[in-house]
Amino acid sequence: MENILKLLLGFGFIILVSYLVYQIFDEASSDTYMYLTAEIADVEAGNAKLRDTNDLLRVRIEALRSEPRAIERKVRDELGMARPDEVIILLRNFEDPEAEAAEPSGAADSAD
Repeated sequence: MENILKLLLGFGFIILVSYLVYQIFDEASSDTYMYLTAEIADVEAGNAKLRDTNDLLRVRIEALRSEPRAIERKVRDELGMARPDEVIILLRNFEDPEAEAAEPSGAADSAD
């Protein structure tokens, strides 16, 4: 009878320890799971944005490789180039305080 009691206490102790370990790690693992699931969703959303950006850039690259008008537009916009018979007129927005601060003090007077 004493051996059976020791055996039952041993099994009870093992079950109790196993249950406590399960509860501790189960909660930690479920929190980790939720965190990692949210992080995966964020990364996948970022990847989708990057895929869209890459697709747009591929279209632009292909246009620059194959369309002369796209090349001309890019050169005109970014490098400020013009054809020999063209005149470029720059219009400024004087409401922009950065444009006024960047203008040298004598530049407006010498244009007259």
